[in-house]
Amino acid sequence: MGLFDTIHLKTPLICPACGADSTELQTKEFGQTMSEFRVGSLLKFSPVLTGIVREELFCRNCVEADRRSDSPVYLIIWNSILAGVEQDRSTAEARLASVDRLDLIGWLDESQREAAQWKHRYSRLYRDVKMWHEHLTREPEPEPADETSRRRRSLRSLWSLPEEILNAPDPLATILEKNELKQDDPQDEGLFGLR
Repeated sequence: MGLFDTIHLKTPLICPACGADSTELQTKEFGQTMSEFRVGSLLKFSPVLTGIVREELFCRNCVEADRRSDSPVYLIIWNSILAGVEQDRSTAEARLASVDRLDLIGWLDESQREAAQWKHRYSRLYRDVKMWHEHLTREPEPEPADETSRRRRSLRSLWSLPEEILNAPDPLATILEKNELKQDDPQDEGLFGLR
């Protein structure tokens, strides 16, 4: 049976049999490592360096309705990079012929932004979990005696978790929910707010 790799698509593919759109496609052409790819991804284990690979579109609506869609999809590979996915062979050939260095720069830029987003999200999550751990293991402090100690304590409270997390029935779940990826989250933009 084997494992599938998944290709995530920005522009959905339309099933010609039922009109449903698919935003992902599964294939066994790239090494069957349960990897996830997008246009611009490096295909380390693809036997094809440059060319077009025919695949079948899997439509859930057609499968549930006991129909066969038999819709070909063409994976465009350029120098071991997934350069596109098309439903028409001649469009796929034209796309393969038109790939250039500007496409490479765009894919590299998108890849670097995505890496920066994940690094930022990981840092936020790590910081919150670490602060929660410190809160759990911290010895209770005695009430400050003088004004200077009170100010220091209130400044330290600026760098602690909000009360909504600390008082939640499940603080870890609240932290995970707070750091969950949301569509069009402005805090999940790349460096310098670029998207």
